[in-house]
Amino acid sequence: MIKMAVEIQQKKIAKWKIDEVEELTEDLKKNKTIIIGSLEGFPADKLHEIRKQLRGKAIVRVTKNSLFEIAAKNAGIDVSKLEKYLIGPNIFILTNDNPFTFSIFFEKFKLKRYAKAGDIAEEEVVIPAGDTGFSAGPVLSTFGKLKIKTRVQEGKIFVAEDTVIAKPGSKIPDDAIPILQKLGIMPVYIKLGLKGAHYEGLLIPSNELKIDLGQYASNIAKAYQESMAVAVEIAYPVPEVLKVTIGKAYRNAMALAGESGYLTPETAENVLSRAMAKAYALVSALEGKVDLGINIPKAQAPAAAEEKKEEKKEEENKGPSEEEIGGSISSLFG
Repeated sequence: MIKMAVEIQQKKIAKWKIDEVEELTEDLKKNKTIIIGSLEGFPADKLHEIRKQLRGKAIVRVTKNSLFEIAAKNAGIDVSKLEKYLIGPNIFILTNDNPFTFSIFFEKFKLKRYAKAGDIAEEEVVIPAGDTGFSAGPVLSTFGKLKIKTRVQEGKIFVAEDTVIAKPGSKIPDDAIPILQKLGIMPVYIKLGLKGAHYEGLLIPSNELKIDLGQYASNIAKAYQESMAVAVEIAYPVPEVLKVTIGKAYRNAMALAGESGYLTPETAENVLSRAMAKAYALVSALEGKVDLGINIPKAQAPAAAEEKKEEKKEEENKGPSEEEIGGSISSLFG
């Protein structure tokens, strides 16, 4: 009796559902990333575009939430983490790639559709000049209402010049909708809204999937610059840092040699120029008080200022220059 009841119950389950669960289970076992997107308001005829774009990169499945839940359990996935997303029509994208890669893809991947009543323009909506395909008749008043200049030629309505009928952020006029459809103009962008992702047991909500690549690159550059400054200061022994550290050490050594008067073939020019600068600065300070019989060359008049400039330069040399760090950072981003 029990066996008969089980057989009757099994017969009630459609074969396509059993096959669907089995296929989904295998797909879930083979892929470590599950991305769930909402199909609420998403045109069904646009799904083939997503499949086309993701061919070879991911498995795209549109199935009942109940069947997905059964398959997920069969694949050993903790469905309790996903239950809040299994509401309404969904699309399931299965892949072994990083979920953030797909988040960036869907953020950029936009499709277009025809306008509907109440739609807001994301960019300028333009009726182009030329033949509209409309026969002259009552529709002329609609063109007039939209302030579109027209002319009738051989019984057809021609638009005289390109005309903007909606600017970004403004409502697309309801009267323009049949004209836009007739002209094949799709002014409304649509994109798939992601609910979240399940990656190797970790649940990532949609708000955490969004990445500002510009800000991300800026953060990396800043972190690299700060770490380079610390590394140069402590002379961390790696090739990238030593290139800057050795240059800094050389400049500091030359400055110290010039200040202390340490004379070698390499330091001679620096030592003598600093000595001359100090001598002329002293003569300049005594000018008018003591006649030393020395004429200060005009070029040497601002010697004291030059000396201060040298001191300031030495202060700046305590850390790597922006050019040095910038050159290292550029290697990160090619």
